Amino acid sequence: MSCIEQLSDEAKESLLSALFIDNYFLWVGSGFSYNYGYGSWEAVLIRISEKLEYPRVLDVSNPLKAAELLASFAKSNKDLSEYDFNSIVAESLLELKKEDVTPSWTRRFSRFSPNMIVTTNWDNQLEEIFDGLANVVIRKDKCPKVSQNGRNIFKIHGDVGRPDSIVVTQSQYFSFQREDTYLNRKIYTLFSEASPIFIGYSLTDPNIGFIYEEVYAHLGEEKPPAFMVVHPSVSDTVFEESKLLFQDKNIHIIKADIGIFLKDLSKELTEFKKGAKSYFLEYANIEDRLKDLFSRIINKNKITKKFVLDKFNNEESRHQAVLAIVNVLSKQHLYKEFGGELLTPENRMSYREIDQVISSVIWMTNENGYPDPVVQESFYGSVMDLCADSDGVWDFYTAREPFKNILRISPEKKSKVFNTRIHHIIEVLRWSAPNQLGKCWATWDEFCKRINWINEIDIDGIIEEFKSQESFTYRDSDRRWLLKLKDCENSKKDQHAKIDKLIET
Repeated sequence: MSCIEQLSDEAKESLLSALFIDNYFLWVGSGFSYNYGYGSWEAVLIRISEKLEYPRVLDVSNPLKAAELLASFAKSNKDLSEYDFNSIVAESLLELKKEDVTPSWTRRFSRFSPNMIVTTNWDNQLEEIFDGLANVVIRKDKCPKVSQNGRNIFKIHGDVGRPDSIVVTQSQYFSFQREDTYLNRKIYTLFSEASPIFIGYSLTDPNIGFIYEEVYAHLGEEKPPAFMVVHPSVSDTVFEESKLLFQDKNIHIIKADIGIFLKDLSKELTEFKKGAKSYFLEYANIEDRLKDLFSRIINKNKITKKFVLDKFNNEESRHQAVLAIVNVLSKQHLYKEFGGELLTPENRMSYREIDQVISSVIWMTNENGYPDPVVQESFYGSVMDLCADSDGVWDFYTAREPFKNILRISPEKKSKVFNTRIHHIIEVLRWSAPNQLGKCWATWDEFCKRINWINEIDIDGIIEEFKSQESFTYRDSDRRWLLKLKDCENSKKDQHAKIDKLIET
């Protein structure tokens, strides 16, 4: 079972929605770095006590208090400054690190990571994962700079390379709480706007609890939900107590190893992207207009070019609409979300409805182009799937509409569907003729009416198919439609000559 199933349906949807729209940030704690060979808090404190020759048995069950005792001892008995003590802390952390320890889930974590990562860790493990390309903001930076496009790492408890910035003792924690810094304000904003996902970390940290409680006091349930991944080794008692403690704070807990969590989350998100909820999240800004468009199609109200271009009346809205409509064409089950019905057994819209949908895309792209080549290729592929690969394509009573839509798209020669489309056109034209028994009159009529939709590249493609003789060899019955191609206003004289030579040969 996926560890994400530990969440309620509502919490699970909130988590997947946050990931889908990139409205989340990571909060990384010491448990994360432990997977990369760094020592535990307790081990670091013991190493510090050894370096300082602390005379008593150190109780590390309360790390803040233990660090405070060591700092006081260093100051009073060793005459060390706070900077000197923090330097020993940094040295101890680095000395305890095991070499060549990299968990198998590192690459998945890198792909999963958003542009905003907050960490209480002092080490440079996150920087190494992102190959030094992330922008790093450290506590006590005088002029912090945040990348608007790239990834940011906020090191709120300092950095191992800057001992003066490190937060380790109880006194330093209290000082941190009182600071009115850019980082504190940034974290408050993050909590207010996005869902935090805590990894390798616990909310028992007094600083983080302080900030979170402040946000909660101001925003209450309006604050986005938070998610915490706790290690499976946590006892059932502690786990249940934590759930009880956090349930009224909109914090949801998942018990799982980091690697398992990332793996299960990836699978769940992949499935979520296929569904209707992600679709309406992505196109929320134009949802009402899409519903109006599809409602008219479903209710058999003919749509016009003017209606579509008025409904989506600028380049940005048309590009969004094209994306949304092509998505429906490629994932027919989404059509049912608008109230439409799919025909069995192929689970597709009717050809009349497909024609209206395709018309909408073509009208908008003729005005403002495609959002990008990927969407254009997806559109062509969807039209081919719906209008060339279904049974109705070869039915005398339904063949007209799908063939018309095959003719109206114009993929370039480099397109994956170019050759498939040319093959299909030849096959349909071989099945088409006026008033001839066994031939389809409707597709012949469509071919004659739409002859100028065929472009120069299409004609070249048809001629090349016959010249190569790999898929088609010339038949006497091909003469009629090949000669008709010469009536196309896009055909050239050299193509006329090639067609004549093909027929004569």
